[in-house]
Amino acid sequence: MIWVALAFCLLAILGSVGYAATRARRLWKTAKTLAKRATDIVGRVTASAARAEERAVSLSAGTERLSAAITHLQGSLEELAVIRSAAAEPGDLLKSIRGLVPRK
Repeated sequence: MIWVALAFCLLAILGSVGYAATRARRLWKTAKTLAKRATDIVGRVTASAARAEERAVSLSAGTERLSAAITHLQGSLEELAVIRSAAAEPGDLLKSIRGLVPRK
């Protein structure tokens, strides 16, 4: 009877060790897969950050060009205002002369 109990205990211990080893192996595989996927994701995030940085640099260059264009446009608008006021002077003079001539 002692040998049966000893065999049962030995079988229970070996079964438990086998089960624990199988679970440990699954855990190891899962950890490796997780590490690989995390590395891939970090690589994609890094590439995305690099693209975003390139876009930000190009936007800042575009902003500088836009600022220069706005400055040029403001100067052109000021010049247009001067030209319009100069073009309106002869019309105003003509209106004042017409006002002197009597109508029927």
